[in-house]
Amino acid sequence: MSQRRPTMHDVARAAGVSPATVSRVVNNERYVREQTRALVESAIAGLGFQRNEAARALRPGQTTETIALVIEDLANPFWSAVAHGAEEVARRHGHMVVVGSTRGSYDRERDLLRDLVLRRRVDGVLVVPTAEAQADLHAELSRWVPVVFIDRTPSGVPADAVVLDNSGGARRAVEHLLTRGHRRIAYIGGSPKVTTGARRLAGYRQALKGAGVPFDRSLVRMNVATVSEARAAATDLLGGRIDAIFADNNRMCVGTLHAVHDSRQPVETAAFDDVELADLLPRPVTLVTYDPTELGTCGADMLFARINGASGPPRRTVLRTTLVTRGGNGSSPG
Repeated sequence: MSQRRPTMHDVARAAGVSPATVSRVVNNERYVREQTRALVESAIAGLGFQRNEAARALRPGQTTETIALVIEDLANPFWSAVAHGAEEVARRHGHMVVVGSTRGSYDRERDLLRDLVLRRRVDGVLVVPTAEAQADLHAELSRWVPVVFIDRTPSGVPADAVVLDNSGGARRAVEHLLTRGHRRIAYIGGSPKVTTGARRLAGYRQALKGAGVPFDRSLVRMNVATVSEARAAATDLLGGRIDAIFADNNRMCVGTLHAVHDSRQPVETAAFDDVELADLLPRPVTLVTYDPTELGTCGADMLFARINGASGPPRRTVLRTTLVTRGGNGSSPG
């Protein structure tokens, strides 16, 4: 249940002054005694009061008719598709979507969310959390507005979420490589602190265990964040004895494909996420696919249900994935 935001009248009562005095302090006006200013600032800090930048444009009972979508990287086509799905649902509800990018930084995530929720007063938030521990931050914000997590879930925060079948998708992709006779299968992934990365790595290990193949840590490269880093990691792995590489997202896949092409080695590649223009590749690549737009639409549907008064315990929706082969002689189910 969202908590009522503190107002200037609340601050005035706590400080024992008039609302007009609070307004002068908030707007940093002159003619306020230092002792009074200190009392007001103490009350502001204690109540968690934030000035509402949109307040002058609103009448009592109205909303800002905006929701926020905080994602990782606007340049990645995956997140653009998520944003498209959220925007379509928001339009049906007469809302606009304000999009912010964390670039994987917890500091940016914290500053964006506090600004959007406490100052700009969006009606709800769709957020892809960063890898850092942020239970306190999200618990704080969920007191003011509904929050729905997309793609990832921070530990210790009870909230609605829409995620992919990360472990199952990765397991099926690696099982596919195993059925093709590969045993030395390398893994390239991002941060193991992120739930998606941790579960995809778990799926990789489950597939190996099911086939009786020992897990070899020397074949795993984690904390890879960019295409160039993935290319370097794959190049390093290709210097050893490997049969195939599984990359845990589309950026990792692109870097891996570059490295395999440069090496001219017959090393098969599989990856989580679809990859643009993969159908044009001269050699086949196995991909764990799904509709990223559905992440945005499903998350936004959950959010507007809460905005419109839905109650009950947190809900979690897991979207299914599909294994396909792209490139080579055409696309086909894996």
